[in-house]
Amino acid sequence: MRLAPMVFAVLGLFVTPSSTLWGADVVRVGYPSLATGFAASWVTADKAIWKKHGLDVELIFLRGGSRTVSALIGGSVDFILGSDLGITTAIVQGASLTRVGVTTNTLGYSIVVQPAIKTVRDLKGKIIGITPGRDAAYARVVKLLRDNGMEPAKDVIFLSVGDGGPSARVAALSSGVIHATMFTPPSDKISEKMGMSILARFDVANVGAGINTTPGFVQKNRPQALRFLRGYMEGIHYLKANKDESLKIFSKYVRNPDLAIMAYLYEEISSRAEKDLRPQSDAVRALLDLAALDSPQAKKLTEKDNWDLSLVEEIQRSGFLEQVYKK
Repeated sequence: MRLAPMVFAVLGLFVTPSSTLWGADVVRVGYPSLATGFAASWVTADKAIWKKHGLDVELIFLRGGSRTVSALIGGSVDFILGSDLGITTAIVQGASLTRVGVTTNTLGYSIVVQPAIKTVRDLKGKIIGITPGRDAAYARVVKLLRDNGMEPAKDVIFLSVGDGGPSARVAALSSGVIHATMFTPPSDKISEKMGMSILARFDVANVGAGINTTPGFVQKNRPQALRFLRGYMEGIHYLKANKDESLKIFSKYVRNPDLAIMAYLYEEISSRAEKDLRPQSDAVRALLDLAALDSPQAKKLTEKDNWDLSLVEEIQRSGFLEQVYKK
């Protein structure tokens, strides 16, 4: 497989370097940020669970939703986790992509602000930090502003900060470069410990860390896709059953030794992760409604469009999950 130039630029950002296993199938998986929904994949990789299923999975931190979607469309990765709003937009624009499962059906967001800001209306005229490209966090900010009688394009300034990772926005917020930003755990708690304020928290139905690929990959590599999903399901089980070890893995990936913050991340993901990877219709509809804020054509999509759930259904029929959860 020929890697696109963009991916060569980020080869040094592989979170988990992995040598090719003798006889194992290589599967490249991109993800956009160090956020809640991706924690289960870190555990699955770190505990070599995919290797048990005959796969050499390369997790690639691509720093930003637009890069991640482009990598999938360009064929540089086989799957991406997350970038679900970007995936929806790409589908509306004609990209041949498919969703085969989800990590969560709910998302936890916090809008974090400088201490002087007390209400959403106080954000008028202020600078709000966002990631490169329009992702679900951006859409959530836009909705929050509109719900409070503000026009995002006129009443605030959006500033793209860093390369997609939350650390740049944490630094920009604490230094006063931006006045507010939207975070998922644990970045909201990290910012709060640095003296910032959490203005509002949201617990919403929405697809989180969706498992996205192309119809061509599923057609040509169905056995590998099944093994990938089985391994991921087993990784979620391991995370739920092994808190202390999971905290250590989180700390390594997020590069934060504060176990209280990692425990906050653990509670978020362990309570939300779907053991069977199945999407819920209200979560899918919420995602489509967010996409429709900027891409009205998304309203025409149904909750079943561009999903291939035959893989998770086959796994469920096999009794695999029952065996895993009996261990």
